[in-house]
Amino acid sequence: MWIRRDDGAEIYVRVLRARKEPGADLESEVGAEDGADAGAGEPPALLILDGIGCAGWAFRRLAPKLAADRKVVLMHYRGHGRSPSPPRPWQLGMHTLADDAAAACDQLGLDRVVTLGFSMGFQVALEFYRRHRRRVAGLVSLAGPPGQPLNSFRGTNVFGFALPLVVAATSVAKQATTRLWRSVLPSRQAFDFGLRFEVNRDRIDSRDFELYLKGMAAINPELFAAMLEQAQCHCGDDILGRIGVPSLVVAGGRDEFVPVQRLREMAFAIPGCRWEVLDEATHALPAEYPDELALRLGEFLAELG
Repeated sequence: MWIRRDDGAEIYVRVLRARKEPGADLESEVGAEDGADAGAGEPPALLILDGIGCAGWAFRRLAPKLAADRKVVLMHYRGHGRSPSPPRPWQLGMHTLADDAAAACDQLGLDRVVTLGFSMGFQVALEFYRRHRRRVAGLVSLAGPPGQPLNSFRGTNVFGFALPLVVAATSVAKQATTRLWRSVLPSRQAFDFGLRFEVNRDRIDSRDFELYLKGMAAINPELFAAMLEQAQCHCGDDILGRIGVPSLVVAGGRDEFVPVQRLREMAFAIPGCRWEVLDEATHALPAEYPDELALRLGEFLAELG
C-alpha cells in the first residue's frame, strides 16, 4: 500500500495479517480497504517502526509470527526500502516520520495501535505517542533509545562529534560518497566483518544480514546521514515519565550500539514499564531471537487484549 504526504513524499506500507481460514498462510499485502475492518473485538494492530537504514529485514522471521494474532503494519521510512527519496528540502525529523505513521493508520482505518520501535524507531514511537497519544494502546522498545543515539554508541560520544563532518562530506562529495557507499556495503568484506563483529553470528540468519547490507547500499547516503543527524538532535527523555500506557523495553546484553545501561535507565523512567534483557543478543536482536521475542511480545500483547 502507498500513501502520499502533503509535501509530496510517497510512503510504502506493508501489512501482515493471518488469513481467517484455519491453517491458512499469512497475507503479506493488503489494500487500504482491507485494513479498514478493525472492528469491535479485534486486538489493536502492531505498528512496527524500524531502525534507520532498515526496511523490514530484522523482522523477516518475527513479524509473521506476531501476525498470527493481529495485524502487523510495517512502514518504510522516506528513502528506505520501497519508499523513494522524498522531494527536497527533506523533512526527515522524528516528528515527521511519526506523522507519516499516523497517516498510514488513517488510511488503514486503524484507530489504536501498539507501537513497536526498533533502534531509532523507538524515537519515532515516542513522537507518535507525543503527537497522537489517543491512538497508542502500548509501547515497545527493541534496543531503541529515547534519543541522541550517538552519545552512547560503542560506549563513547565521539561519533556524535564526528557526525557533522559525515553530513558535510555526503552533501559536498555526493557522487564519490555514493560510489563508495554502494560498492563497500554489499561487498563480501563488509558481510564477513559484520557477521564477525556486529551481530551474534550463531543466532542470525545470514540471509537476513545480507538483506540489511543490500538495503543499506540502496539508500542515498546523503539522506541517511541527514536522517541520522535528525535522530541525534532528537531527545524524548521529557516524555518518558508521562507515558500512561503499558510499556515494554527489551535490550540485548551484547548490544554495543545502545548499551544495556542506557536502556535500563529509560525503562525505569517509564511508569510501570516491563524490563527484559536477552543476554546473548546484540543490537540485531529481532533477527537473532525471533522465537523468543515472539513469545515475550505475544504475552505482552495478550495482556493488552
